[in-house]
This record gives sequence, structure tokens and C-alpha cells, in this order.
Amino acid sequence: MSQFFEDHPTLLLAAEAGVALLLLIFIVVWTMGTARKHPRPSRAPQDHPSRTAEAPKDADPPPAA
Repeated sequence: MSQFFEDHPTLLLAAEAGVALLLLIFIVVWTMGTARKHPRPSRAPQDHPSRTAEAPKDADPPPAA
């Protein structure tokens, strides 16, 4: 086996690059699966503070002109 890779050194490099590519694809697919299982809500609920008409009480007042 050692003699084979001495005769074809780029084959070892290509095999290593292939394994790295497969590992990258696996990590991307694995992390995308979590996004499908727990999707983010498309809009904030009606009782969320960002949807109320009045500003939050702890917000800074607007600067005087």
C-alpha cells in the first residue's frame, strides 16, 4: 500500500480532499435538519411587545431638537 501511494502521490491528496468534502456536506445537512424541525415563527405573536402601539417604558426618550 505504501508503494502504491509513493507511485501515485496525488491520489492520496485527492482521497483526503474527498473525505473533507463529504464531512463538510454531512455537517451542512445535519445542521439544516434542525432548522426544519424547529422553524422560526413568521410573525411575532399579537401580545409581543414589538407589536404594541406604545413604546416600551425603559426606552430612551427622543433627543430634544
